[in-house]
Amino acid sequence: MSLGEVREFDFSPFYARINGGKIPVPLSGVETLIMSGRIDATPYPCTLASAIPKGYGLLPYGVSLGAGAESLYLLSRMPLGEISSLGVLKGYEFLLHLLEEVLEITLKQSLKTIRLGIVSDVFPNHDAYILYGDKALRRKEYGFPVALNLAKRFYELKGRPLNLAVWIARLDLREEAEVRIGNSLAFWMLNRKTFTRRYAEERKIPFAILKSHVSHLIFGPMNL
Repeated sequence: MSLGEVREFDFSPFYARINGGKIPVPLSGVETLIMSGRIDATPYPCTLASAIPKGYGLLPYGVSLGAGAESLYLLSRMPLGEISSLGVLKGYEFLLHLLEEVLEITLKQSLKTIRLGIVSDVFPNHDAYILYGDKALRRKEYGFPVALNLAKRFYELKGRPLNLAVWIARLDLREEAEVRIGNSLAFWMLNRKTFTRRYAEERKIPFAILKSHVSHLIFGPMNL
């Protein structure tokens, strides 16, 4: 079975296990892999969950950020109401769709009035940036005066966790995929402390921040 893979903390890029190897796949490439028949089960953006490719079905697993998650931040040089340009890390453009209403309420303006840019890193080209994954966990390194936890803000306004992605699988392999993914998640949960400490050391992320973040990741059933 060719499986997509969610890394424990830095949710993107996806990895496709193909012919025994792991190939990083940007979100924009997930559907292409599916349609070419190269992947049997994979995480799939919640923004596309209403249009699952033919021959695939939803699994009862997903990835959501609870209110205390630390991997999704808006960093700004300006007061929130004065932001005129916003950079989004390449590969995370789908976050704008998930956060549009929350951002417009928070920034007190329509996103149509803000200059949006897709960036590869945090440069002084924009007033603010949406950071996800490891970069958000290391946010203090950038020295921005304003740091807003968007997972917490989403929960405050919506009253529910932020759903990022849901697992889908080929209909003829859905039962097998569900068992394998469930076992993988159970193994991760049983060894979470060890994996968290190892990841923090490898990526030079403060352990206390990562430990708090991990405790607010939700891998269970999705409410789409």
